[in-house]
Amino acid sequence: MEFNSKQNRHLPAFLLLFLLDGEVHGGALWNRIRTMLPEEWNIDSGAVYRVLRDLEQRGSVQSTWSMDESGPPKRVYCITDAGKQELMWWRKDIQLRKQNLESFLQMIDKHIRAGALKLEGDGNGE
Repeated sequence: MEFNSKQNRHLPAFLLLFLLDGEVHGGALWNRIRTMLPEEWNIDSGAVYRVLRDLEQRGSVQSTWSMDESGPPKRVYCITDAGKQELMWWRKDIQLRKQNLESFLQMIDKHIRAGALKLEGDGNGE
């Protein structure tokens, strides 16, 4: 069963977090996202660049063109003070969501253990 998920919801938070490690171009951010997040989420490079553009428009990141490497110029992004504040907002938001999800899992696991629900391929809920 597949539902319409909002896997890109926290993409700005991850990009800001990665930018704390230093300035980097968008392609490197996309590669890092692809290696870290579940493959099923199918985060495409276009989504990364759209979010970077949105972050830049609201002052959370700044970009400059880098001519240092061989090949075409690359846009390099860095986090701003406003971006650090936004990142702390994301931390609070994710903490709250995590608490809500933990409560949900505890409640549903209780029903699984009671036999009201069964996990596919695993009837004991563990």
